[in-house]
Amino acid sequence: MKRHLSPPNALREYYAETLIQSINVWGNVCDRDLNILVWNPTAERTSGYSREEVIGHAAVWDWLYPDVDMRTNIKSMASQVLVEDGIIHELETQITCKDRSHKTIAWYSVPLIDSDDHIQGFITFGYDVTDRKIAERALQKAHNELHILYEIAALTSEVKDLNLIFERALDRILAAIRSTGGIIYLCDDHSDMMNISIIRGIENDQLPEEAHIRHAFEAGQPVFSYYGHLDEQILQYLSIPMRAKGQVYGVISLLVYQRTQISSEEIALLTSIADQIGIAVENTRLYEQSKQLAISEDRRKLARDLHDSVTQSLYCLTLFAEAGQRLMRMGDHERVEKYLERLGKTAQDALREMRLLLYELRPLEFHSGKLIEAIQQRLDAVERRAGLSAHLITTPLPTLTPRLEEGIYHITLEALNNVLKHSHSSVVSVDLTHNGEAITLRINDHGLGFSTVEAQSAGGMGLSNMRERAEELGGTLSIVSSPQEGTQVCVILPTGL
Repeated sequence: MKRHLSPPNALREYYAETLIQSINVWGNVCDRDLNILVWNPTAERTSGYSREEVIGHAAVWDWLYPDVDMRTNIKSMASQVLVEDGIIHELETQITCKDRSHKTIAWYSVPLIDSDDHIQGFITFGYDVTDRKIAERALQKAHNELHILYEIAALTSEVKDLNLIFERALDRILAAIRSTGGIIYLCDDHSDMMNISIIRGIENDQLPEEAHIRHAFEAGQPVFSYYGHLDEQILQYLSIPMRAKGQVYGVISLLVYQRTQISSEEIALLTSIADQIGIAVENTRLYEQSKQLAISEDRRKLARDLHDSVTQSLYCLTLFAEAGQRLMRMGDHERVEKYLERLGKTAQDALREMRLLLYELRPLEFHSGKLIEAIQQRLDAVERRAGLSAHLITTPLPTLTPRLEEGIYHITLEALNNVLKHSHSSVVSVDLTHNGEAITLRINDHGLGFSTVEAQSAGGMGLSNMRERAEELGGTLSIVSSPQEGTQVCVILPTGL
């Protein structure tokens, strides 16, 4: 049996309804009173409400939007379409389905106008974007977590002050998980006590029980502990250990609302943050240990140097003095004079060694752009006070890189130390010149000199250190010396570093 649709308007309505029913997106038609006239299969599947349940009335608005404020807002926008001939484009709302689940729908609505240009209702298409919104939220959540981890990683790598790290990290954590307050405990290496390093938003009478903190520390994993009630909500402490390489260094304890508000993903994030802070604690303690080891090594070196040089010289002074006293009592004045001469020379050598040791004990303060001043300061502080005639000769120098300046400075110190310790020279000069292409450094003395072949094979006098520094800077080092002829150390370095 054929359906007769003689009027043109009826034909258009038939094809329009057929199209709406067949498309794979939510489609519905409402009249001016917001009653549902068309409700397609996709709308049925998406909402859970059948065509029979919704056609002919507007109750579905109450079902889809049980929240009164939201429903009022949606109806207001629909009424504007009917009155102002407007179009709703890409409006996203969350609906409540029949099974009480929630979905996010993107809406497109346009008015339906009759032949007399009167608005009779509107047609709406809806696209289920729930999965996309879930993916977007997950991506945003991951982005936020990575941003927090990056901030903490940057903080722990750039800042060396543990208290400042704790302060900034705790503020960031509290903001991230909406906590009312927090504490960072650090375990004392010597007493094994858990000491508060930083506290935020927690009064003294709100502190968690010590047993709870100890439990998190010993368990090495996050622990919840009941605290009390606030505004009819349960408050708990969430404590996360700060770990690094299997060792627990402390605990971060956060005051949070009931446990269900802290997801497993948030706990995983907090654990990662706590571990980063634990690494910072470990690095700080290793740094302090290395400084102590360096101090101990410096003390051992000082003891060796004192024993090898100054102590031996002082012992020789004692022997010369005793021998001189015996010869004086015997009346051998000629030999006494020789012993006194040797005693004076040995005392002078001991004084040089002592001045060098005192200079080396001072903190090295070399500033970029102050190469000439630093060398002159060394000559004034050590060589001249030790009785040497010390001279610094320079020509105008170009602007040197900090690396080149520091290399020249350390080579000069090594060479001067050798002069002071081994040459027995009364004169030393440092020449630093520039010929337009290279820097030339010469250190000359008029001392005892030595066999360069024997010195290189023996590996002493710091010659290898000077040569390595010069080669690292792209330059060369040469030494001219022979017994009783003095020594010249010459370094040529390119200025293009």
